[in-house]
Amino acid sequence: MPAERGPQHDLADALVKGLREGFPGRNEAALQLAELILDATGPAFELANGGPPEEALAEIELCATGIDVYSWDGAPGWDEVLVHGLSRSAAHSTAPDPLSGLGAPVSRDSQRALCEDRAREEARRFISAARQAAAAGTDPDVLVSIHAALLRLVALSAIHPLLALPEDAAAGALPPPGMDALLREMDERAALGSDFAFAQEEWLARLRADNPATGGPSFGAFFAGSSQALRLALALRAFRDAARSGKVATDLEPVVGAAGAWQPVRWKEMRRGIPATWTADLFPAAAAASGPAALAAQCEAALDACGRLWTAKGLSPTGFAALACALFARSACALAIVDEL
Repeated sequence: MPAERGPQHDLADALVKGLREGFPGRNEAALQLAELILDATGPAFELANGGPPEEALAEIELCATGIDVYSWDGAPGWDEVLVHGLSRSAAHSTAPDPLSGLGAPVSRDSQRALCEDRAREEARRFISAARQAAAAGTDPDVLVSIHAALLRLVALSAIHPLLALPEDAAAGALPPPGMDALLREMDERAALGSDFAFAQEEWLARLRADNPATGGPSFGAFFAGSSQALRLALALRAFRDAARSGKVATDLEPVVGAAGAWQPVRWKEMRRGIPATWTADLFPAAAAASGPAALAAQCEAALDACGRLWTAKGLSPTGFAALACALFARSACALAIVDEL
């Protein structure tokens, strides 16, 4: 007996027209993307129409696990879709960086309001593209617009709890900017023939020695979800370096995989409100940029967050969570730009 058809199948019938004929896993990828769109549509409507943001953004953050558009039963993953499954013109997006200047307001309340305003704007962009996709004859550019808007929405949803939850009085201080130290470590290890991506156990041992907070019950789950940050950092550096030359690096899987692995619910006890000065430090106003220049800037900001985690000493649970959220949000925004390039 054939499986019962639902709204996801009707939407997939429209989406599949935007994928190349003969692309392996074409139908499965369309169905996986359709399910992701439908999961995000309800909370996105809530946001776009001015509804309460907390619950809607929490639901959207849960959609991160589907952002890789991968399934064991055939959908090949967004990295394969983007490289091999689409045929379109390369048009740079005019979407602004949703994270730029989040820390510009002085108060936490104003920072939270700005985050929510930008989430509503991104939700409207996502809904508009989703409506176009539901029409027959979906354009490949529309599929990319949907995915990029959802990436930016998920990025904002990861930052929102840091601004909405009560501030942690014991948050302490953030580590100083860490990108230069991180890149130096990569280079030194490469010169010795050592792969930085496999330094997780060394990293964990040092974090445990330097941070009493790592003895908490949630830290094991936190590190299990964050340990691939070293592999992600190598990919982000490659994207930054290529973008500086006006190109796009080709190894998408680490960045796509990091987005799909985002599960902060496993260490929710560590995520608390952060001081306004932290938001100002992590999300300052940046010069407007587009295309490869915007990609390079997002990758550098992500590398800074990863570097702070790599060099952390005396960091509180709140600090670990905030830096992980910043790394994820920056990586998601970088991937959105890659989508559009």
